[in-house]
Amino acid sequence: MIDDMTQQQLRERYNPDGSLLRQGQLRMLDILKVVDGICRAHGIRYWLSSGTLLGAVRHGGFIPWDDDLDIEMLREDYLRLLPILREELPPNFMLHDKVTDKDYPHLYAKVRDKYSCIEEEYVFRSKHKGCFIDIFPLERSPYPLFRIANRLYVNLCHPAVYRYSRRLYGFNYTLLTRVIFPVFRRWVSAFHPKSDYHHTFGMIYKAERKCEEIFPLSEVTFEDATFYAPHDAHGYLSRMFGNYMKLPEDIEVHGTIKWVNNK
Repeated sequence: MIDDMTQQQLRERYNPDGSLLRQGQLRMLDILKVVDGICRAHGIRYWLSSGTLLGAVRHGGFIPWDDDLDIEMLREDYLRLLPILREELPPNFMLHDKVTDKDYPHLYAKVRDKYSCIEEEYVFRSKHKGCFIDIFPLERSPYPLFRIANRLYVNLCHPAVYRYSRRLYGFNYTLLTRVIFPVFRRWVSAFHPKSDYHHTFGMIYKAERKCEEIFPLSEVTFEDATFYAPHDAHGYLSRMFGNYMKLPEDIEVHGTIKWVNNK
């Protein structure tokens, strides 16, 4: 973890107490605590991922200028979790996926807060705009197949297709997610049982995850609580970010949180 003085300087510059960014971060933390409790109660494995894990290791919490929060889990756990979230989330939070929003464009789910607003830069518009955490499902797949699936999704479900014809977009989405991707999972990937983990078919995130880096899960402090993390966080972060303890020279502040109500 970086030294306390540097951390304090970063906090004062980017997310001081009371700032919109800090309010949004704390609301995301509330969501994470609820999801963590539900996962633990049902024996569902997850772990902090990407920049969230980096923040935990380097800053002891959020990267001061970060405005999102990510967790990952295996696809079988993800499929178990979604119906549980629909039943057990408190009324101030909601599961945002294709079931709750037919125009939702992603192949992963979000848990959103209902009493805040965050801007997202994609063409698909939704009435649901609250602060959120992302839940990414992972599955084993050979990298060439993963790349083919991504290319199919980008070409057939591109925002341009959505703008041209929502019906054509819906057909393409159904074809990929109900026919082509299940075939990839059931048959093609079955011949490569030792493949690395990747985000589920159709996602654009390329970095693989190593089973031996993730399991058995450990725990890490993030802000004022403890959450699940990869067993070898150093290996995970090194492959993803290189020298992850070095602060970036060019810091991009998103500034996309618009308001947060005290509810």
